[in-house]
Amino acid sequence: MPITALRSRSAFAARLLAALALAGLPLARGAVFPLPAEGSLIGHDQVVHSHASDTLLGIARRYSVGYWEIQAANPHVNLWLPGHGTRVVIPGRFIIPPVPHVGIVVNLPAHRLFYFPRRGRHDQPVVITYPVSPGEKGWDTPVGETRVVRKVPHPVWIPTPSILRAHAKAGDPIPRVWPAGPDNPMGEWALQTTMSGGEIYIHGTNNPMAIGMAVTHGCVRLYPEDIAALFPVVPVGTPVTIVNDPILATLQDGRLYLSVQPPLHSQNVPAKPDFAVISRIIAAAVGGARVAIDWDRVRRMSTRANGIPELIGVEADTDTETAAAPASAQPRTGT
Repeated sequence: MPITALRSRSAFAARLLAALALAGLPLARGAVFPLPAEGSLIGHDQVVHSHASDTLLGIARRYSVGYWEIQAANPHVNLWLPGHGTRVVIPGRFIIPPVPHVGIVVNLPAHRLFYFPRRGRHDQPVVITYPVSPGEKGWDTPVGETRVVRKVPHPVWIPTPSILRAHAKAGDPIPRVWPAGPDNPMGEWALQTTMSGGEIYIHGTNNPMAIGMAVTHGCVRLYPEDIAALFPVVPVGTPVTIVNDPILATLQDGRLYLSVQPPLHSQNVPAKPDFAVISRIIAAAVGGARVAIDWDRVRRMSTRANGIPELIGVEADTDTETAAAPASAQPRTGT
């Protein structure tokens, strides 16, 4: 359920939506959700039908979905000419990584940012989520904990010497100073962190079609309208946690969900499943609960690795299958 349905129950939700509206652009659909009382699955999927003038990437931007996400959810739809009336799935369910729900959390292989606004004691806890572009191979976005130390409207980009050398070597020289404006690769709004000596920012872009791909020099990029909405509500000092979690599981309302992403920098090609790792992640999500698990579905999901959360088990009263299934019960690749 989107947070818009909660406005009558929470003054905080209304204040948050008002603050987001300060960006002067409409809030991306489904970007703000209430946090569940237990578990970490949020959001909901949608189905729309394309118009003749649509591209799949244009639809993705309209619903604040990234390049990889829209392709994975619609593998048989043409990226540039989906055609009139084509059924398009808008992936809107996400599993939050197992870290404290505080400040900003970025999951690199999921190409997704989660923001947990501070709230009053009686306010409904919410999460805002947006697609992002992390660093490309060789310019990896650092993993770890940092914080927002400065908010920079209309930033001027001063490329590092290593970036200047890389562009020159590739035959694509760039200016030593890139002035603020619509052509600036940092976009119109930027949040500076402490990582890499202050060189890692969360910012906008002048190339929105690439959002959802690993294409940056280590920074985290958002759609222009998404960073414009996020910028005014994130205070200086906000903690930032960056993780690399391609496999996520959560037990929520008696149901066990799993999502599997391709590894970062794999060109979205699924890795050979490591079922020992997958089983440990599932067991951590289950904890002491007794859960009947569909290991055949786990195997299929792990091989497909499209990032979409799926139901893989339910709490059970018997001990026939649990998260700590014996090795013989674990799925096998057959290769």
